[in-house]
Amino acid sequence: MNQRPDITLALLAAGQSRRFGDRDKLSASLGGKMLGLHAAETAAALPFAGKLVIGSPDHRCAPQWRALGYQILANQDAARGQATSVRLAAAHAINSNASALCILLADMPFVAADHLGQLLAAFARSGGTIASSRDGQAMPPAIFSRDRLESLLALEGDSGARNLLAEAHLIPGDDRVLMDIDTEEDLARAETMIHNNSG
Repeated sequence: MNQRPDITLALLAAGQSRRFGDRDKLSASLGGKMLGLHAAETAAALPFAGKLVIGSPDHRCAPQWRALGYQILANQDAARGQATSVRLAAAHAINSNASALCILLADMPFVAADHLGQLLAAFARSGGTIASSRDGQAMPPAIFSRDRLESLLALEGDSGARNLLAEAHLIPGDDRVLMDIDTEEDLARAETMIHNNSG
């Protein structure tokens, strides 16, 4: 597979988790492992030139993130929305002369290496913007080529890079692979899915 070796991965882990209640979402246990480690471990095995976590260097997941090879960039403006994390990641990718940036959400525990591999392969073929899709809706994980990174620097609010995915080449994923955990109910459903698969 002709994969570009100089793609930076950014795992977005600085969200405020307002819908999750009082406890820290990414520290919550899922399948005996903190939620914030599932996608991180899956992506760490893929050929990204650089791996970032946009989050807190003091997070409970931070030691494991570092052990997996991630550099943690603190987002002091996280309360102003996901776009602040995307801007940090894009600026780092530009400064490190990456050919592209892959955005992955830390609360997507079932994202599969095979799905990420399909995104990388599609980018290697065509460049541009490659996004995941569920029911035709473009969403992360997504890859943005270097010439799109300046646009990411202009993002505002909590929609992240969603508005820039309108022209993306879409790689479909199923509900499980692209599931993200927003609420305690989501976490309970994911736990049930893990138990049903192992049973």
